[in-house]
Amino acid sequence: MRQFNDETPIYIQLRKHIEELILNRVLNDEDPIPSLRIMARDFKLNPITVGNAVNALAELGILYKKRGVGIYVSPGARDHLLKTRGKDFITEKLRPVLQTARQLELPKQTIIEIIETLYGGKDDK
Repeated sequence: MRQFNDETPIYIQLRKHIEELILNRVLNDEDPIPSLRIMARDFKLNPITVGNAVNALAELGILYKKRGVGIYVSPGARDHLLKTRGKDFITEKLRPVLQTARQLELPKQTIIEIIETLYGGKDDK
């Protein structure tokens, strides 16, 4: 059972949880997600909170609703999340870390070697 924290609104945490399921390929294109009622029961949340999370993902094009049938993962949802999160990661995390490394006068070659070690020395993309 997923535990939520008090630092971020619960609907945002649930939204990110669903995004993680898509990124980790637990949910794939055209897969149905559980109904709002089932998610509310499973996560012990108010159905309105679950609805807010699902609606936010639908507005982003990550999920779509088939009236009377259910809620599904949109085609291309994972690619969309990878692009969005990749941009956010570079802006919010990687750039500040590299700026700090430069400020600390860490050699550029050291940073490159770390990247090559983590990526296996191959340029996949």
